[in-house]
Amino acid sequence: MLAQLLSSKPKTNLINLFLAHPTRSFSATELRVSSGCSGKLLKLTLRELVRMEFLSVTEKKKIRYYQMNRHFALYPELINLLRKVKRVPQDLLVKTLSRIGNCKLVALTGVFVGKPRIETDILFVGKITPPKLIRALKMAEKFAEHEIGYTILTSQEFEYRTMMNDRFVKNIMDNNPVFAIDHTKSKAHPK
Repeated sequence: MLAQLLSSKPKTNLINLFLAHPTRSFSATELRVSSGCSGKLLKLTLRELVRMEFLSVTEKKKIRYYQMNRHFALYPELINLLRKVKRVPQDLLVKTLSRIGNCKLVALTGVFVGKPRIETDILFVGKITPPKLIRALKMAEKFAEHEIGYTILTSQEFEYRTMMNDRFVKNIMDNNPVFAIDHTKSKAHPK
């Protein structure tokens, strides 16, 4: 089975991306950009990886999102192999969002973590200028393949909602968000 998984360079690139970011959920567009894999080969490889139960799939608005199945039989062995790889693939969206500026927290949630029913897909906490927000959202929507939901909270509002155990914030923090930035005082959420 391992030989079948690592049978080609595009497959290996995809597998390394999923292993390096197991909590992230990726659309075919984002995978194509991140792995450099051509459309037809990507489609065949994804179909094979889903059939092998290496990946799990969620859907929102008829768009499929692929995520590492951490219950896959060879997951621990593959993680050990990834540690030996010199060049680990980057999460391009997280990298872009980490450069957004004056935000105290930027968290990917919703479709980006395989939880399409969460009310928002990106949570911004702090001040963000409109041009930076527009650029970030364009990239996020390109990768999500549809319009995404986002929420902007002030630092004070976020701290207050966290302290009050607000359902909206708690739901985001309890569902394994991927943090691009986290400079909050409240470290009540798990890392």
